[in-house]
Order: sequence, then C-alpha cells, then structure tokens
Amino acid sequence: MRILIRILRYLGPYRPQLVIAYSSLFLALAAQLTLPWVLARAIDEGISAGDRGFLVRAVIAYLGIAAVQGLFTFGRVYLLNVLAEQVGNDMRAELFAHLQRLSFSFYDRSQTGQLMTRATEDINNVRGMLMMALRTLLLMAGTFVAVAVILLRLDVLLAVVALVIYPPLVWYSFHFGNGIRPMFTRVQQQFGVMTSALQENVAGGRVVRAFAQEANENDRFQHELVELFDRNVAAASRWSRSYAGMLFGSGIGIAAVVWLGGHRVLAGEMTIGTLVAFNRYLTLLAEPIRWLGFVVNRIARAIASGERIFGTLDTKPTIADRPGAVALGRSTGEVRFDAVQFTFPGARFPALDDVSFVARPGETIALVGATGSGKSAIVGLIPRFYDVAAGKISVDGHDVRDLTLASLRRNVAIVMQETFLFSESIRDNIAFGRPEATDSEVEAAARAASAHPFISALPNGYATTLGERGVSISGGQKQRLAIARAILLDAPILILDDATSSVDSRTEADIQMALQTLMAGRTTFIVAQRLDTVRSADQILVLQGGRIVQRGTHERLLTEDGFYRELYDLQRRERSGRVADEAPSPDGDGLVPVPPDEVDPTVMPEDQAADGRTHGQTPRRAYAGAGDD
Repeated sequence: MRILIRILRYLGPYRPQLVIAYSSLFLALAAQLTLPWVLARAIDEGISAGDRGFLVRAVIAYLGIAAVQGLFTFGRVYLLNVLAEQVGNDMRAELFAHLQRLSFSFYDRSQTGQLMTRATEDINNVRGMLMMALRTLLLMAGTFVAVAVILLRLDVLLAVVALVIYPPLVWYSFHFGNGIRPMFTRVQQQFGVMTSALQENVAGGRVVRAFAQEANENDRFQHELVELFDRNVAAASRWSRSYAGMLFGSGIGIAAVVWLGGHRVLAGEMTIGTLVAFNRYLTLLAEPIRWLGFVVNRIARAIASGERIFGTLDTKPTIADRPGAVALGRSTGEVRFDAVQFTFPGARFPALDDVSFVARPGETIALVGATGSGKSAIVGLIPRFYDVAAGKISVDGHDVRDLTLASLRRNVAIVMQETFLFSESIRDNIAFGRPEATDSEVEAAARAASAHPFISALPNGYATTLGERGVSISGGQKQRLAIARAILLDAPILILDDATSSVDSRTEADIQMALQTLMAGRTTFIVAQRLDTVRSADQILVLQGGRIVQRGTHERLLTEDGFYRELYDLQRRERSGRVADEAPSPDGDGLVPVPPDEVDPTVMPEDQAADGRTHGQTPRRAYAGAGDD
C-alpha cells in the first residue's frame, strides 16, 4: 500500500482531469445499469403484453441511453489514457533528473541495463495500472455496490444466492496478488539483466566481431532470454490458474440464478423480464469480477516496478551541495591538496594515501606513474566526482566541499581518457559546455585543437552529425573534438587525463603547441604515459601506490634515481628501437636527410643527441596523414 499510495500521489497535479474522468466513469456506469431495466420493461410490457408502441419507445430509450453511455465512456477512456501518459512522463522526467544528480559511485556499482529498464519497462507497468487497473478496480467497486442494491430490490432470495460467491472471489484475488508480486519483481530484475546484456553487446559490437565471439555472445544472451522466459511463464501460469478460478466462481453464481430464477418464473413468482434483467445485472457484475485477477496482476506488476523506481529515486547523492555552500566566481586557479586520502567505493586498497601538493595559478602539474598509481584519482577529486576520505582539497583557499558543485565545475575543463561524443553535430559536441557559443568561437577552439582541417574536409563540415559515440570518425579525431570542447569552455583549471593518447605523434605535437597558448594563465593538470608531453611542466608528481614518491621538474627528476628516470630510459630505448626498425638506410647509418620543417617535433633534444641525429635528420617513416591514427 505504501508503494501504491506513492504512485497515486503523482496524480495530485491533475485533480481536475481526474474528477472529470471518474465522473464520466460513474455516469457511464449509471447509464449501463439503466439498460437492463429498460430491457425488462420492453419484454414484460412490450413483447409479453403485445404493446408494439411501448416496444418502439423502449427500443428508442435503449438506444439513447446506450449513446449516453458511449459518450461518457469515450471521455473516461481518453482522459485516463492522457493521465497515465502524463504520470509516466512525470516519473521519467523525475528519474532522469535524479540520475543526473547521482554521484559517480552510484554508477560504479550500477548496470546500465537495469537503469534503462527502470525508465522504460518499469514506468510502462505503472502507466498500465493507471490506465486500466485502477479504472477497472473502481468500476468493479461501483458496479458491485449498485448491482447489489438493485438485485436486493428485485428479489432478496435470488440476490443472496447470486452474491454469496463474490466475497470469497475477492479475497482469493487479493491473496493471489500478494503471492504473485515477488514473481513479477524477479521478472523485472531479469528483464534488466537481459537489457544489460543487449546494451553491452551493441556497445561492444566491434570488440565482439574483432575477437570472433558472436557465437559465445549469442549463447550468453540466449541464456538470459531463457531465464526471462521461464520467469514470465511461471508468473503467467499462476495468473492463468487464478483467472480460470475466477471464471468458474462467477459461473457458479450465474448457474444458481438461472436454476432458482427459472423455477420462480415457472411458479409465477417472477416475470421473464425480471429474470432477464436479473441475469443481465449479474453479467454486469461478473465481468469486472472476472477481470479482478487481471487487475491484481497489473497492480502487482506496478508495485514491483514502483519498488525498483523508488529505490533509485530514494538513493541519495553522496556528492551534493552542503547547506550554505557558496558559489565560486572565476577561480584564480590555485589548487591545494592537504594530506588527502581516498579509496574508490568497493576497493580494498586506497587510491591515494597522504597526498599533499600545491598547484599555483598558471602552473602546469604533470602526474606520472604506472596504471593504478592514483593519477586519475587526483584529477577526479578536483571537480568533486568523489569526496576525500581524509584531508582536504582547496580551490582558491575554499574547501571544495564548501563550494556549490555547479560553480566548481564551471571552473574546471576536462578532457577525459575515454572520449565520449553525442549523436549530434560536430558543432554541438564542441559547444556542449557552452551551448551559447558563436560559430566563430567554436571554429577557433577547433583550430586550437588541430581539429579544423579534418572537420572542413567533411561533406557537411561542422554540421556533420556523428554516429553513436562518434563511431563515424577516428579515435584521434574524437580526442581532438574533446580537446576543442575543453578549450571552448575557457575554464581557469584545465585537466588533460591522458588527452593525447589516441593521436599520432605529429598531431600530438600540433596539439601540444596549441595547448601551450591555451594553458597560459591557467592551472593545468596533465596525466600522461609518454614523458614527451610532460617535460615542460612546472611540477611533475610521480606516484606509486597512491603516494607521491618523486616531485620536481623534468630536468631535476632525470638527475635522480627512481621511477621517472627508469621510465624515461625505457621510453628512449623503445623510441630508439623503432628508429632502427623503421629507418634502415643503404649505408647503414639509419638516417635520411630531410628539410628542417619535416623534423619530428616530438623528439627531445637529448634524445637526438643520444641517437646521433643532427638537425635536419629524422628516421625514415611514412605518415598516413596528419589526421590518421
């Protein structure tokens, strides 16, 4: 009842429409209850009495009342359908808005398919209840009361015989509803599992085909389908048995009336018209009673779905504005970590342990370390995707937990490691953070990110609509659009979470040169695996096991033994190996003279010396094109 009442509260804003709809329902019912009485009069005073005039008048009256019933039935059906759609839309809008507020930790432990099911199938079950089940339930209650009064007035003995079967049927229906509701909960849960499997397969379709796993994925999906089928069949079997029992029970009542009423007509104690009307009223009563099993079925489905919907709506965001949170204006860009400790939800070991550093306005901070060392955790804590377990993070001297989320995140532009683009135009994707940006501003951001050349080469340019998740362009092109999106936001704090990992060396060099201008006057955090991209940073933080084990400039860290020097030497050897493999020359020196403007700008000066290169020499290599990966 608690879930049902909560669902019905969504009808509150639509009380006028609700009053009109249910007024139409009861007026249609009143017209319907009048028809058996007219039929009885037509038989007894028209047909049996041989009064043709009365028969014609009775038929005309019957048609008129039936038309009135049809008119009010139309009003009731239309309004209740509209109300059900409005409630469904309201619930979806509320659920969607709430999902936008939930923290990253919620999505870390949630399946996309389960969330999609709540917004689709579960809300459709609630709509179905409001559209049909509640109407039938009220119609049944109104019909039972009205028909019971009419039958008792027509013949008390016959009415008692006819009605005695219905209280047990009502009790049985509600008992059935309590038993079948858990079964529908299991059905909805499995529907979510099946949807998740479908969503993952569609999203990862390229991976499935690349590894030739179509057959295995099909088997996995078939397994989930069979489980869903079995749970649906089990629920349907129980409902079918209940419905058959309801039909048999109401049939017993009608059979008893025909037998006893027939004897009373033969004995002259009741007219044929009265018996026909009695049976007609009983049929009107039996119809909603027979549908009671269906009604309880729909209500049970809706309550099971409501529990899942409200379970999500009742989930409180772990990251939210504190009472009295202040709005941050345009930040100067100072970011301070003080003894920060942090563990990802569900993880056994901390991602950060006693991390402290200061990023002054305009500085570039590079974060270097092996996978899982805590680099992404640091940049995720700055815009409060998560909250620290201990310690404090400050922006301009304000604890980020004391700032409003909206104002904090307006001051932070992010290019994430995993690029996500929407199925909209390239222009809209770049302007996602600033929808009001002009076309010239969008183009300027694209030029700064070295994206303008490939965009201009597309048939529709900036109006080109991307495929789902940007599958119609290359990985490097998607990354450049993400960088342009961050550039356009013009935030004082810039986060590049391995932002150049999906671009080729030449494009990376172009982007790095563009970012030098962008980063001027901005505090920038760079997460990178290739040290070429961090060598000019004001401060390089080397992380291992969630701790800062080294810090300093590129030149200083090269003088120290440790992870940074080891990584630097490893990458230099790898690069030297590629040079040897890619650039054999006839005379064996591995070098080919090239014009100065074709020198690879990503090669460090000290690397050139180590490899024996001089200005104007570079390994022989073939580029597919500046925009290709």
